[in-house]
Amino acid sequence: MRHPRIGLILLALLTLEAPGVLAQAPARPNPGIHYIYLVRHGAYDRDSTVDEVTGNGLNALGHRQAHLIGARLAALPVTPTTFVSSALRRARETATDMGVEMKRTPTQDSLLSECTPASIRADGTGNRSSDPATHCDSTLVLAWAKYMTPAAQADRHDVLVCHGNVIRWFVSRALAGDPGHWRDMDIGNGSLTILAVRPDGTTRLVMFSDVGHLPLSEQSWSGRGAGWGAPETRMR
Repeated sequence: MRHPRIGLILLALLTLEAPGVLAQAPARPNPGIHYIYLVRHGAYDRDSTVDEVTGNGLNALGHRQAHLIGARLAALPVTPTTFVSSALRRARETATDMGVEMKRTPTQDSLLSECTPASIRADGTGNRSSDPATHCDSTLVLAWAKYMTPAAQADRHDVLVCHGNVIRWFVSRALAGDPGHWRDMDIGNGSLTILAVRPDGTTRLVMFSDVGHLPLSEQSWSGRGAGWGAPETRMR
């Protein structure tokens, strides 16, 4: 039978020979999650005869919605890495109003500008073979590749101010579904949608079209939304 003291001596010798063996291995850093905050522009009165880059700016309701979503983001305990809007005026003005609350200056990216992607609707709207739908889908694929990337070694938060069609296309794709389902969702002006990209590149939906920061009287939607607020049939 081995004497107890022999075991202690062997343990001491092992410690002297390899002092790091018994030390706890350093914790590996946890890979970060990339959170993308998709903000839909505020309400506007659409005029189909004007250029959307320079025209179709926010109305009074849209400016109020923009300031309210900006205040909501400013109150969060996170600091966005990037703050980007589409090149269209209604998105640029929304981002500018938000920037007042967030104390940030947005940049612009035309990849986030509104377009009408292909859909699976039986009425044929957004036909998959049409040139505009094909071009829109191609642009949104580029936007996805640019922004829906894994984080490095820590959580990352980015704010993208864009449009209803763009956001719904992103959500449809994030849920591993056909992006053509985007028309099956209603979305509010000045709403917040959050997507998350995991370290392995897979995605999940955190929230969609959240308008909790807007009083009921300040809410407007594509279609009728949840059944209250102003229908926003003239806007995208």
